Amino acid sequence: MKKVLIIFLVFCASTAMQAQESSAREDNKIYRFVQKQAAPKQEMSAFLQAFTNEFNPLVIPPKYDEISFKLQFVVEKNGLLSNAEIKGNEHAYGYIGEIIRVLKMMPAWKPAEKNGKIVRSFHTVPITLRFPMRNVDKALLDKAILERTVSTDYFEFECSCKLINSSTNQYNKVKEFSYSTADNSTFYSITIKEILLSNTTHHLNIIKADAALKKTAIKEVDYKSYKALEGHFSVNSNEVMYYNNTIYFIAGTYLINITVISPNAQISKFNFADLKRTFKLKTDTL
Repeated sequence: MKKVLIIFLVFCASTAMQAQESSAREDNKIYRFVQKQAAPKQEMSAFLQAFTNEFNPLVIPPKYDEISFKLQFVVEKNGLLSNAEIKGNEHAYGYIGEIIRVLKMMPAWKPAEKNGKIVRSFHTVPITLRFPMRNVDKALLDKAILERTVSTDYFEFECSCKLINSSTNQYNKVKEFSYSTADNSTFYSITIKEILLSNTTHHLNIIKADAALKKTAIKEVDYKSYKALEGHFSVNSNEVMYYNNTIYFIAGTYLINITVISPNAQISKFNFADLKRTFKLKTDTL
C-alpha cells in the first residue's frame, strides 16, 4: 500500500511540474495572431519619426540617399522592444547594430492582448530612411554656419542667419529673439525669462506637465553645466510639417529656451546640435 501511495505522490508531483513548465512556456510564447495588437503609446507616425531622428546616417554608405526595409521585433509584456530582425532588404543587415541600438532607445509600446491577457507578440513595421543632407557639401555647410556670430547683450552663438524679431515683455519679464536663415529654411527662437520663485525646479515641472498634455516626448539631459529638458516634435501647419528641436535650462534665476525649427528633419536636427554647441550666455548681463 505504501509503494502505491509513493508512486501516486511521485506521479502527482511530476504532473504538477509538467503543468508548471507548460504554463511557463505559455507565458513566454511569442504570438503572431492576437485579439489586440501591440501599438506605440503615441501614433505610429510619431514612432517612425523618432526612429528616423535617432538613426545615425553616417553608418549608411554615401551612395545611398534612402534605404527601406521591414523591421520585425518582439513587443515584450512590459512594452519594451527586442529581438530585432530585418526583412525584405539584405543590404540592411549591414546596419543591424545601429537598428538594434535605435530600437532600444524607443519608448515602450502598449503590449498585445490575447484572451484578455497581456502577451509577447511579433510586430513588423515598414521603415524608410531618407538622408537629404547627403546632397549637401558638409564643408560648405559648416562654413556657412560659422560665417557669422550672432551677438546680443545676453548671449551669442554661431549662425548664418539674421534677426527677424525681438521683444521684451516687462510684465512677464520675458525677452524673445527670433532669427531666420537667408533662404528661410531654418528658424531660431531664443527666450529668456526671469524666474522670481526660489524653487526653480517648479518651472521645469510645468514644462514636463505641458509636454505630457501635448503628448510630446521630452527628457532630462545634462547641457554643459546645466540640468535641462530636451524635446523633439513635429507640427503640421498648412500641410507643411515643421520639425522642432528645443531645450530648456535654468541659469541663475533665468529660464532659457532655445529652439530650432525647419521643414527638413535632418536640417533641423543638424542646426540644433550646432546651436547647442556654440550657444554662450553672457552671465554678467543676466
